[in-house]
Amino acid sequence: MITAFPWHEPLWHTIHTAYQKDRLPHALLFCGVQGMGKTALAQRLAALLLCETPLADGNPCQQCKACQLRQANNHPDFLEIAPAEAGKQILIDQIRQLIQFCALTSHHGRYQVALIHPAEAMNHNAANSLLKILEEPPAKTVLLLVSHQPSALMATIRSRCQRVDFSKVNPAVTQQWLSQQLPNHPAIPLLLNLSAQAPLTALALAQGDALNQRQQLLDSLIKLPTGQEEPIKVAELWGQMEAIQVIHWMLSWTMDLIRLQLAGQQSPVTNIDKRNALQGLAPTVPLPRLFELLEMEKEAYQLIKGTSNVKPQGLFESLAITWGRVRRKE
Repeated sequence: MITAFPWHEPLWHTIHTAYQKDRLPHALLFCGVQGMGKTALAQRLAALLLCETPLADGNPCQQCKACQLRQANNHPDFLEIAPAEAGKQILIDQIRQLIQFCALTSHHGRYQVALIHPAEAMNHNAANSLLKILEEPPAKTVLLLVSHQPSALMATIRSRCQRVDFSKVNPAVTQQWLSQQLPNHPAIPLLLNLSAQAPLTALALAQGDALNQRQQLLDSLIKLPTGQEEPIKVAELWGQMEAIQVIHWMLSWTMDLIRLQLAGQQSPVTNIDKRNALQGLAPTVPLPRLFELLEMEKEAYQLIKGTSNVKPQGLFESLAITWGRVRRKE
């Protein structure tokens, strides 16, 4: 099954044109925030490269033997590399498997394709081994790297891949698509704001309980400096939510408060539905304290998002205590 999203089409046109002219690079880096469907576009390209009878519109036929093998996850010329578990690393043995794969001749006489996602999950040794393949790419082999954090990749890896950048997609297209998925939803712009303009993330946000949890989080952050809530108790509440989402929202609130302090009450904010609450809180919090919080939240975000076995509860308690002390003293 090939998934095609409307905001992919300009990127797909560029890729397909290169393919038609036999100018497709040996390595492509699909990069952008999570929730843009980067892996889906990479899989679409892999399907095209493996297909024996591509259609005139540039899509795989979905009918030939190669397409059937790919759909059954059994195509000998396709290799997918990902962490064994979510949050784990891609290990050097997996890249060694890729090296052996690249040393083989194509079984079907077309391309050999390897998909690595997320590429930033490679540990140092794995990344160094991949670099050797990128420096001396085998003929008719295409490596597809998908990354939510391309800056976390080695510069030498990034320089040897052609970027497929999802940061410049047309916002009108993503908003229209999301409106079709959520007819009559009153907060489409807010959902996209909270999702860094990533429509798939925005859709997931609308379909779960996340918005209610976000309200609980904001209420607790407003009450902490007033002494209406105890930091340890609030941290326990946060611990019932998805850790990375909690920190992401905290960062969003803190950045909005900094914007309101630096640029005034009419400053654009991410949390457009909570402007009044943020405007009321902003004047009571010293700017140095906000920057202190911002650094703590960034550090917590990296620790939780990384592969280390960090227990979020301790981080939440530290953040709750710091939030409880942020209010300006008269």
